[in-house]
Amino acid sequence: MYEGQSSKLILFLLLILTNFIVRIPSIPHEKGYDSFFIHSVANSVTNFGIAKWWINWMSVFGLYPYSYASAVPFSLSGLSQLTGISMEYTILIFCIMLGFFSIFSAYMLATIFFDKFIYRFIFSVVFSLSASTVELTTWNITTRAQFLVFLPLFLYMLFKAIYGSKKHLFSYLVVALFLLATHHYVYLALFYSAIVIFTYAIFWLISLKPIFTEKARNINFYYFMVFVSCIIIMFLFGSKIGFITAGSRYQWIIDIVLISIRNAGFIFPIFIGAFIYLIFKKNKDINEWFLLISFIPTFFLSFNQTYGYIVTYLFITIIGTFGFSNIIKIYPTNKKYIRQFLILVLILNVAFSSFFTHYKTGIVGGYYDWYMGEETYVTGNWIQEYISPDEYAIGNGFETTRLFASYGGLPAMYSDDVNNYINGFLVPNESNYRKNSVTSTDFYFDNPYVLKSGTTSSGLLNWMLQFPITNKNAITFVEGLNVSYFFDDNYRSEPLFQSLPANKPLIYDSGRLSIFVY
Repeated sequence: MYEGQSSKLILFLLLILTNFIVRIPSIPHEKGYDSFFIHSVANSVTNFGIAKWWINWMSVFGLYPYSYASAVPFSLSGLSQLTGISMEYTILIFCIMLGFFSIFSAYMLATIFFDKFIYRFIFSVVFSLSASTVELTTWNITTRAQFLVFLPLFLYMLFKAIYGSKKHLFSYLVVALFLLATHHYVYLALFYSAIVIFTYAIFWLISLKPIFTEKARNINFYYFMVFVSCIIIMFLFGSKIGFITAGSRYQWIIDIVLISIRNAGFIFPIFIGAFIYLIFKKNKDINEWFLLISFIPTFFLSFNQTYGYIVTYLFITIIGTFGFSNIIKIYPTNKKYIRQFLILVLILNVAFSSFFTHYKTGIVGGYYDWYMGEETYVTGNWIQEYISPDEYAIGNGFETTRLFASYGGLPAMYSDDVNNYINGFLVPNESNYRKNSVTSTDFYFDNPYVLKSGTTSSGLLNWMLQFPITNKNAITFVEGLNVSYFFDDNYRSEPLFQSLPANKPLIYDSGRLSIFVY
């Protein structure tokens, strides 16, 4: 099925076109939350020509206070400067490029698990067009997106290196370094690398193949019991061991299932069948055992609603593709109906991804929260034209953070710790740092060094916003920063900004956003 070169080329061209179409924006401006923070950090590279958040070598990887992983901001700034395109549209182009890259990254990993083009292609379709990938790579810049699309390539390089390819070993190390400069998720990638190496070491050291051949039924049963035990442990002790951190355990488990279904789409029920098939399959090869062994820790990681869904999504799509391959193998004489079934499922999957990315997200968050509104964009243009880039400002909410990113970052606005350090609002003080133990999860998912509680500049801002502008604390704070302007989101209600109309001149008012002069 579809093994001719012309058929392969047509399918890939159609897949590339589909990936482009589903990422055509349905909104007028950039969306997301983290996106605008990364946008502002990338602006600083363009504005200053250097990474001003680099304090030491750990800052390159975002492992030190007042720093951020450098790969994505540098990529965005470089692309923007090379093309002369504004940062907002550079982010759109960059996201589309990530979508394209996810196709080929997934296909390369699929060559490890599948021997036929059609199965490899199906995995590329499912991985690049399911809701998780599409949502993270549609005009919403986040380091999780870059990690997600590079993870299949990372694992592919490792498998090839284990097979004995020195050039792939070098590439694996390069990609690992790149992912370290992208997101702390690299620890998860290295963890799964260890599982790959462990699986291959077991097969090589104690020659497990005869055991798997002669006693497959017992080994399969043992694995099944281990997995069932994991479910029971999570259900009974999930809160005690820290995987269920809030609310009812029943609701948490339901939420995790819904998140997995949302991210994987219509392939999820096929994944369940394929997973059961892999458990009880006789004569499993080493790659299939890697998937099963890896899914044990993945099951526990899936209960982390912030980080776990990335790797969970990858394994659901890989195992789900085994389900598609089984359907094709079981009914070899009904190619017409199998083709129709595959096309239907894939179309439904793309339709769900598009619905979730372009419509459902807006319902959940409210349209004024989902993306930057035209009012914010126009206000940013006004600031660029009428306010000197050498001035300083204070904002009071997330919409002013979007505003700060939209006009390019100059004049500097007091906001988060990283941007405050970049723009010279603060001087690092090592006495405010706390070192996390290498044995703690905070070391890997937060930072080796973090700011102590109560020492963040963003926390100081939140405190100062509780005083009216006539208060001596507020005056000392504002004058100490040499602030000349206040960017006010009228949807907010902090005392400092509520006191501005009666005490400071208003120079701009768009309805929601106002600008006052100190």
